Amino acid sequence: MVSVPKDELKRKGFHLLTLIYVAGYWYLSKPTVIWGLAIAIFVVAVLEFLRFKVPVCNNFFCNNFKGFYRPEEAEKISGLIWTLSGALITIILFPNKYMVMASFLYLAFGDAAAALVGKTFGKHKSIAGKSIEGSIACFAVCFVVGLFLFNWKFALIGALFATIIEAMPWKVNDNFWMQIINAGFLTALSIFLVWG
Repeated sequence: MVSVPKDELKRKGFHLLTLIYVAGYWYLSKPTVIWGLAIAIFVVAVLEFLRFKVPVCNNFFCNNFKGFYRPEEAEKISGLIWTLSGALITIILFPNKYMVMASFLYLAFGDAAAALVGKTFGKHKSIAGKSIEGSIACFAVCFVVGLFLFNWKFALIGALFATIIEAMPWKVNDNFWMQIINAGFLTALSIFLVWG
């Protein structure tokens, strides 16, 4: 029987909390969401600063939130601040709500699917080092997500691009880049292809 790695399940469950700012972006005004994200980034940055400066704090977070922090994040910035920062920059840079929303949902669901399926069933590696099984899951989920926002052709191309971006071995946390690059690509694609 194949089981999903418990720590990865925790991380991706926590990852879905990004749906809070996704919902906020859809229903609230743009300035409200920008200020909300900016405040959240500030709070997380302060906690990260304390974590690095006060060993007791670092031990507390790493021990009590095991699974949410990867082992290597005990000594470096956690993924949360990258996720929030990427979302803030994406909202500021790109005006089309649908393109931004798709980029958020690709991260929330596509990236999670890639990690969970890849770590559970992944046996074949791509050139970039990620599992092919995970990439297929990412593509399928991003395509389905895209169908709620776009026509099938636009959703197909968007999902393919998002899968390529997810599979890249980024030096900086992919939670940061995925949102920005996907929103930028979709925005550019909308100039040449009808999306609605």
